[in-house]
Amino acid sequence: MNIESMYNSLLNGISTTGGLENATQSVTTNAADAPSFDNLLSESMEQLNHQQVASNEAITGLITGDVDNLHNVMIQATEAQLSLELAIQVRNKAIEAYNDVKNMQF
Repeated sequence: MNIESMYNSLLNGISTTGGLENATQSVTTNAADAPSFDNLLSESMEQLNHQQVASNEAITGLITGDVDNLHNVMIQATEAQLSLELAIQVRNKAIEAYNDVKNMQF
């Protein structure tokens, strides 16, 4: 899936759900309903780990001959790789933000 098709599907999703008006309304809901950062981070790491394990199992299945669909294995491996790269970039941004706050003079 290329970037343009992902962007178009994102735009289609926004237009079918009522546009940005509904998105801003959901952001302004009660903060008590929002999950904690700790839970959000834990769930994201579990999902990332699940994708990595599924990708490794698919590759192992392809090597052993249990799986014969190379196309699906490559899609799983690419999705796992992109998820890992995204997690690394989020980590880098969080560290950069922490360092910026740490270097502030009060």
